[in-house]
Amino acid sequence: MLPESGMKGSTLRLFRVTKIMLLSVRGFVDDLCLLRSSALTLYSLLSIVPVFALLFGVAKGFGFEQMLKERILEQMQQQDTVALQLLNFAENMLASTKGGVVAGIGVVVLFWTVIKVIGNIEESFNAIWRIKHSRPLSRKLSDYLALMFLAPILLIISSSITVFLKTQITWLMTMIRLPETGVWVVLKMLGLSPLVIMSALFTFLFVFIPNHKINLKAAGVAGVVTGILYQTLQWAYLSLQIGASSYNAIYGSFAALPLFIISLQMGWMIVLFGCEMCFYLQNYASYRNHKKFSELSFLLQKTIALQAMRLLALRFINKKPPLTTADIARELAVPIACVQPVITRLRQSQLIVEVKTDEGEGARFQPALDTGQLSVALVIKALERQGQNDLPETSGIESSLQIVEKIEAEIDAAYGRHLICDQIGE
Repeated sequence: MLPESGMKGSTLRLFRVTKIMLLSVRGFVDDLCLLRSSALTLYSLLSIVPVFALLFGVAKGFGFEQMLKERILEQMQQQDTVALQLLNFAENMLASTKGGVVAGIGVVVLFWTVIKVIGNIEESFNAIWRIKHSRPLSRKLSDYLALMFLAPILLIISSSITVFLKTQITWLMTMIRLPETGVWVVLKMLGLSPLVIMSALFTFLFVFIPNHKINLKAAGVAGVVTGILYQTLQWAYLSLQIGASSYNAIYGSFAALPLFIISLQMGWMIVLFGCEMCFYLQNYASYRNHKKFSELSFLLQKTIALQAMRLLALRFINKKPPLTTADIARELAVPIACVQPVITRLRQSQLIVEVKTDEGEGARFQPALDTGQLSVALVIKALERQGQNDLPETSGIESSLQIVEKIEAEIDAAYGRHLICDQIGE
């Protein structure tokens, strides 16, 4: 019996919140998120100047380059020294891409760098979501470049709204005649505007980046938690910077650089943890007992494999859409942790094939063989023979091998004509 079965109300909600947090922490470790955050930190350092240059190029085309610069400095006020250097490098890079063949190559490299860095972020998110295929190149070009063109505009709009409200709040409160308590509440809410903006940004990333259909509610909750953690990191960074006079003695004018790299690494760790949380919020029912069923006996694997093959074969015969692993688990009323290794084994045994779809809902599967030839014996034989079957010298196991082959022959005689589509057990 599951621990949740006897719980109700707030106790159940508290248990689920705790369980999701623990699953997220475990997923963070199992998915090597610490290593992935280090890789993303390196990619970010190598590509941050081209990304800024492209943002400024877009902003310049719309005539708000200076406004974007002010907003970036405002968002990076804890790293103002590094921000000024980055902006200077970005302007120099943008200036070098004007005119000539060399400049044309520079523009191509600029766009390729931006696509590459977002692609690396997508790969990390896809790994967390157990997605094996990234967007095709055509979609990467359209989606990523659209993101880069919209990013500066959205940044300006969100920051401008906040600035407008902060500057006009007194006039607005006078017009609507708010009491002192109301004024205090409004001012406190405005103070939370950076948190709201960051939470919205993370929610958007959790929905947009993975090559998968993401539940908006799960992304929203994960976005808010990630936003709170990120704002806490910014506060800690500011506190550390104030007391980091020893860094000035060691690094001199480069004192801001090691702190910036540390904050960047921590930032990616928080983002990947938020992605883990989003995954488990959306897939809690499937993964809540993942570890408990992670190593099934071969007997149970064969049992689930037969049922899964029958389900897929019947859907194929009835011309219904192929199913994902999660769909199969739901149809069989079996935890997805039990189904995943079975589906992997069926693929390796060449009993099922993956069907590619453009819906971003994960891999779907259908039978790889004629359903009129898919017998129970064939499925069991294929599963048992998956892998290496030949040894250079078998004299030491010859007697046991003959027994196994006799058992296999008896299964074939009993179930060789029993098609998988028939009711198993008839």
